[in-house]
Amino acid sequence: MSIRDEHSKADPKGFYGAEDQKQLVDRYDEAADVYDAAMSDDVGWTGHIELAKVVERHVEIRTRICDAGAGTGMLGELLSKIGYRDMSANDLSPGMLEVARRKRIYSHCQVMELGKPLGYASSVFGATTACGVFTPNHAPASSLDELLRITRKGGLILYTLRSDEEPADFAAKQQELVDAGKWELVEAGDPFPSIASEPHIRHRCWVWRVL
Repeated sequence: MSIRDEHSKADPKGFYGAEDQKQLVDRYDEAADVYDAAMSDDVGWTGHIELAKVVERHVEIRTRICDAGAGTGMLGELLSKIGYRDMSANDLSPGMLEVARRKRIYSHCQVMELGKPLGYASSVFGATTACGVFTPNHAPASSLDELLRITRKGGLILYTLRSDEEPADFAAKQQELVDAGKWELVEAGDPFPSIASEPHIRHRCWVWRVL
């Protein structure tokens, strides 16, 4: 993966190598203004493109959506172009979220950390998305509990997940929630090459219905 000097602050290796949560947030804050260009032009990230297609196929256009771990709003931008309007965003990085806020595609933007309690009432969203956040040194599998809590019964939870090297605990957590009658599988998409500069890396889009 080759990152141009002007985008070096957004090199994914820097995020994965963060020593603690504070350093991770600081690095995202510093990278915020060049993040979109780095992801699109250097990294060749396509996860948001694929997940937007899945959302369009499964989620009615007037649905209230939570974009969890929204970052700079790359997914939200695509959803806005499709016609989704009632969207809220959260992210652990104030700097990334400020870039998302400036795009004027979200009704609300709030700093929150996946894996911890989210500042929303229960059952308020018809769909919740998480794109590119379930990856090493980022949001844990336990995040799914809160995504379930904030999504209404019958609503959908849609997210990307590495399929070539699935992060630890996700398969077990997904099955735990099935066994507990919390959700049911709607779709586990085919793996797709998600990073043009690293063609061996693949993601899959998951869709679950809250019970």
